[in-house]
Amino acid sequence: MMNWDYRVFFEDGGYTIRTVYYDDQGAVAACSEKETAPFGESVEELQEELNQLLAALKKPLISAGDVPPPSDRPKAKRGKSLQSVRQQLGLQSEITKESSLSSSD
Repeated sequence: MMNWDYRVFFEDGGYTIRTVYYDDQGAVAACSEKETAPFGESVEELQEELNQLLAALKKPLISAGDVPPPSDRPKAKRGKSLQSVRQQLGLQSEITKESSLSSSD
């Protein structure tokens, strides 16, 4: 499972905060393309977001060089397709029956 947090980046002579993603071993795997802006659907959520952003100031700085290029990033594990889950659960024939009934109406 991939974890994430906010980190301060030094880039282009200034500082910004980005979302950083870590692999299962805790190594930096990726980061958001753009800087992070606080957002919340309530004042409480906004406060929590600001607290997480402030926590980034206590962590070591990071730079783009600390993030592996896209070709080196681990591939996300994908689940099964909806069709294969339906087949595994025996629902494929029901879907086919419903499709044929609605097309013949």
